[in-house]
Amino acid sequence: MKLVLLSGGSGKRLWPLSNDSRSKQFIKVLKNDNDEFESMVQRVWRQLKAVELADSVYVATSKSQVEMLQSQLGYGVPIIVEPQRQDTFAAIALAATYLYSIGSVGLEAVVAILPVDAYVEDRFFQRIMELEKVILESNADLALIGVEPTYPSEKYGYMVPDKKAGSGNSDYVIVNHFSEKPSEARAEELIKQQALWNCGVFAFKLDTLISLLIEMGLPIQYEEMVKQYDRLPMISFDYEVVEKAKHVVAIPYDGYWKDLGTWNTLTEEMDTT
Repeated sequence: MKLVLLSGGSGKRLWPLSNDSRSKQFIKVLKNDNDEFESMVQRVWRQLKAVELADSVYVATSKSQVEMLQSQLGYGVPIIVEPQRQDTFAAIALAATYLYSIGSVGLEAVVAILPVDAYVEDRFFQRIMELEKVILESNADLALIGVEPTYPSEKYGYMVPDKKAGSGNSDYVIVNHFSEKPSEARAEELIKQQALWNCGVFAFKLDTLISLLIEMGLPIQYEEMVKQYDRLPMISFDYEVVEKAKHVVAIPYDGYWKDLGTWNTLTEEMDTT
């Protein structure tokens, strides 16, 4: 399995601390176990190394952030450079063409996409390692990690399991539909239906995305995709791919998880770390 860490955002929800020239994922405001400050990208990379996944990871980032990324993670980290910001669908599409045409990754290989701003325990990444098995066993278009909600949040998207079509396998659930940032009352109803938070982790066979790009009339060679990057729709991977997929499964995760994309969530962890 190959992993792609998305680290190209500008963190505008954290303005003015984070902006185009100083993105949130590089600001050292979190503390590690040695009481040393580290950035979001350093924390995630350290955790990936701890569960022995780092050798399978590529980092997708924007052209303006390559130097900062290398200064924090070193020069040996494989980087996929986005020529401009086009939202997550474009970033993932570009990464897929890189793996296919530059990385010589086979079409049957499973690729997992991870956001850089998740604040989690190490065992979250161990759960990610199970996505490959689930994709192969379920024959699903996509496999996601679903966090078991701890309260009816209006900030997150929810994935609602299909009660009629039991998977027959306790490792994953079949997703019936998604509900994006519902009201608190609606969130309470979704939790009663055993809905899970969508934490932005997706896995798929490389062939799934390469075939989609062919259907859309887009290049599947990395060099050509870079040239035509502005042709890609400026839309999230959730809207363009996940919510249109016919067969989606999710692995439940019952541990600690938080999205550090807003001031409130970031300052909570700054206070406790």
